[in-house]
Amino acid sequence: MQKNLIPKKKASDIQKEMLNEPQLSQEDQVVFEKGIRLFNAGSFWDAHESWEDVWRRREEESRIFFQGIIQAAAGFHLITERPRPGGAAKNLEKALEKLALFPDQFLGLEVGMLRDSLRKTLKALEQAEGREAELKNVEIVIVRKPARPAERE
Repeated sequence: MQKNLIPKKKASDIQKEMLNEPQLSQEDQVVFEKGIRLFNAGSFWDAHESWEDVWRRREEESRIFFQGIIQAAAGFHLITERPRPGGAAKNLEKALEKLALFPDQFLGLEVGMLRDSLRKTLKALEQAEGREAELKNVEIVIVRKPARPAERE
């Protein structure tokens, strides 16, 4: 595992005007898309690990986007695999805070839809009030790539 020497930042430390969509190397693009497939298949921890590999290699301010989707994956992992509603909620809240910095579409993902789903999930967690059985009713978001114009018609 490669050590990341670049310090993590909080969303409040980021200058939004410095957030540009990064150019991913071919390797990072493959690993990023692998993470999307894993996330959409419900393998949240594996998606987390995949995206973390990309995040470690990024140096630009927009690397916080990867932190956001990593925390979303960790939150869903804590709902589905290791039921810990409090930990899940904290991860999803941190993810939302970071993803709020980005436009509705970023790096080919429907970030606006992801944020909406995270908010719904947080509300469902709050309503479940830690009752593990009710966590089964929490909607699990799918990370989507935006439809091509021909697909929207």
